[in-house]
Amino acid sequence: MKIIFLAAGRGKRIFKKIKINKCLISINKKTIIENLIENIPKPIRKNIFIVTGFNKNKIINKTNKYKINFLHNKNYKNTEMVETLRVALMKINDDILISYTDIIYDKFLINLFFKKKYKNITLPIKTNWRKVWDIRGKKAEQDAETLIFKKDKLLEIGGKIQNINKIRAQFMGLLFIPKKKRENLLNFLSNPKYKKIQTTKLLNDLIKKKLKINVIKTKNKWYEFDDYQDLKNFKKKYNNFF
Repeated sequence: MKIIFLAAGRGKRIFKKIKINKCLISINKKTIIENLIENIPKPIRKNIFIVTGFNKNKIINKTNKYKINFLHNKNYKNTEMVETLRVALMKINDDILISYTDIIYDKFLINLFFKKKYKNITLPIKTNWRKVWDIRGKKAEQDAETLIFKKDKLLEIGGKIQNINKIRAQFMGLLFIPKKKRENLLNFLSNPKYKKIQTTKLLNDLIKKKLKINVIKTKNKWYEFDDYQDLKNFKKKYNNFF
C-alpha cells in the first residue's frame, strides 16, 4: 500500500494570516506534514508520496529527510483536491491511502489501514465530531456537511445539512482506495468537472453511481485546520492532543 499526502493547495483563508501552506504550520515544534509522516512506521515510509503544488520546494526541503517520494500537480492554481488525487492515481497502480495535510490525527487512526485489508473504497468517520467543532469554535449547522451511513455503508456525504440531529459523524480527510477500483475511478475522473470539485462531492457522486463505499466509525484524536481561528483555538484549547 502507498500512502499519499495531498499538499498542492495554498489554503487561501489561512494563508492571509500565516503566509505559508497549511501543511507547513508548526504544531508541537514540528510542521503538520512532519507530524503526519512520523505517524507512519519507519519501515513503511518509503511508500509515502507527497503531491505538491504551491510552494513545492519548501515542502520538499522540509520533508526530504524522510527519504520519501514526490509528485506534482502542475495545474494546482486552477484545480481542487480531487485533481491532486487524480495526479496520484495516474502514477501509482497499487492500494493507496489518501490523507489531507491540513489535519492531524494520532497514529492509532492510521494503523487501522495497516492491520486490515479493505476491498472497497473505505473512509474513517469521526463519531464524536461535535467535540472538535466546539474546540474549533464552529457552528455545526453552518460548517459541517451531511454524512449519513447505515452499519458500515456510506449513503450520503458532502451536502448541506437540513437536520443536524441526523448527522452522526464527519469525514476526516482520510480515504482508502483499493487497487482494483483505480481504473474505474480514473475513468470517472476523466470528466473535466472533477478538476474543480472537493472530495466529499466526488464520493457522493460515486454513491449515486452505485459504487459501494464503506466507513469505519472511530473516536480517535483528530483535528482540522481550515482557517486561522482553528489554529488559534487548537493552541489555546487542545494542549493534551499529543
